[in-house]
Amino acid sequence: MYTLCVNKSLQNAAQEYNRRIGLPPLVEGVYVPVDECRVRLIANAYEKLPVCDADLFVEVVYRQFAKEVCRQFLYVREIGIVVEPWPGRGELYQTSVEMYCDVETHRHLFFFTGGEPHPFLSSFDMGMGVNVNEQFRAVHDIFGHAAGGFGFGPRGEENSWLMQSQMFSPLAQRALTTETRGQSAWFNFGSHLYGRNGVLLHRAPSKRPFARQKMALLPAEFTNWQAVLHRGLVSCGPL
Repeated sequence: MYTLCVNKSLQNAAQEYNRRIGLPPLVEGVYVPVDECRVRLIANAYEKLPVCDADLFVEVVYRQFAKEVCRQFLYVREIGIVVEPWPGRGELYQTSVEMYCDVETHRHLFFFTGGEPHPFLSSFDMGMGVNVNEQFRAVHDIFGHAAGGFGFGPRGEENSWLMQSQMFSPLAQRALTTETRGQSAWFNFGSHLYGRNGVLLHRAPSKRPFARQKMALLPAEFTNWQAVLHRGLVSCGPL
């Protein structure tokens, strides 16, 4: 049994968003485990991706993703959450709980605006005043983390990807997987984190490099959130 800091108001808002745009209801109340063998494959695949894939299909996918991110960013504002660029350096929130509390208590979220620019998403803002890469950071924290109470660790990131996948079209899901599941897998299980004996080195997150931002697509099999959800329901059941 797991206790998550679920924000029912945000979950309801996510359901309403899907209803408006014609997506199926989100499946809630599932907390899937991390399959280390699987995420190592994802991490290695991410490592091999080019920084910017010139294939026209990749651009089509990322343009659709940008459009849907902007729509969700506007929706976050519509439901009364103030999203604000983080003015300082270092960690925005020391823990995921601090972030949940800010969102739930103050209807407010700081989002990070620094770091390496994205090769595509940082180049335009869709009229929002902050670029699409930054918009996605806010959307990801609101609907990927705060709504379901998912933390910032490997399992929390896997479940945030699973939840957010349900809020994007199949085309945009391909980019979402690169931007979330791919980056998280590399950050937490990349080959640089394993010793010569193949054992994962327990380095603090603050001591690890971030994944390089890329405009490319992981193999389609890694976007199959339905299979992950099914395995989670079979092995763990609903919370």
